[in-house]
Amino acid sequence: MTKWQEWNQFANDERNWRDADEHGLLKADYLGDYRLRLWFEEELDVSIYELDFYPLFVEENPGGVFEVLKDKKRFALVNGEYSLVWLNPDTGAYDEQAIDIAPECIRFFCEKYGTKIKSGSYNRDAEIAMA
Repeated sequence: MTKWQEWNQFANDERNWRDADEHGLLKADYLGDYRLRLWFEEELDVSIYELDFYPLFVEENPGGVFEVLKDKKRFALVNGEYSLVWLNPDTGAYDEQAIDIAPECIRFFCEKYGTKIKSGSYNRDAEIAMA
């Protein structure tokens, strides 16, 4: 099973979305090649992952809108603004040439195949106990 098939199987199972509360990405840093550092917003904290997209975009070749992201220059123009976004490189606009991936999808790949740099440490029970 490919990584994208794993994602589709996960995404289609509604049990994975009950009580889900995704805050999204705060930012994405380009690290070189097809690697990104991804900052996810957590409840009063942040989780940080590094993820190599080479297996997702080049090795598995999902095609479609992702085909242009095989170009490292285009891939490097990434933004993390709730979702992972590659704006239209000609206009800098979020239009029909822009590409975006939902934060739930990116988090899935980060948790499964990425390297966790920092875990969000928010603990609601500890906050209540300190009040």
